[in-house]
Amino acid sequence: MIPGTLIPCSKRTDTDTDMEQTVHHSPNGAGHEQSEVSVRLIVVSLAGLAVVALIVFVLVVGIFRYFYDTDKTGEALRQGVIPPEPRIEVAPYEQLQQLRVHEDHILNSYAWVDKNAGTVRVPIDRAIDLLAAKGLPSHNYLDDILAGKKSPAPAKQPEAGVKQGSSNAK
Repeated sequence: MIPGTLIPCSKRTDTDTDMEQTVHHSPNGAGHEQSEVSVRLIVVSLAGLAVVALIVFVLVVGIFRYFYDTDKTGEALRQGVIPPEPRIEVAPYEQLQQLRVHEDHILNSYAWVDKNAGTVRVPIDRAIDLLAAKGLPSHNYLDDILAGKKSPAPAKQPEAGVKQGSSNAK
């Protein structure tokens, strides 16, 4: 045998495919589609879906316009009415910075509290130094037994003209 030559084969092998096999349909309906897809049904269904979607859209827009026109708070917002306190902070970080600057100014500056009474505000560091030099007032409550207690009220004395336990009934 010469390599590369073809030998014709007339015998049929078991691996050949037979195109003329019969198809048995199962009684429970399993198998492939027997008819084509109805294009008319798909087009009518899509048209119906589009019409329903358009109706829903018109209804929703109408409801929103009705609520917008009848809403009283919408008018108040358009007119710029300021809501009552407490309001939402627009820039809380900036407001906090301003508050701390104001507090630092109060803690670190001199000012009159009451000029007529001679009361002044001094910086906190200076106030601490003055208090440390002067000292805090103290009281030894352990030495004073009656500290914070009221003395008992004196007992009532009976009147001299009335005898106790006797009656003058005749």
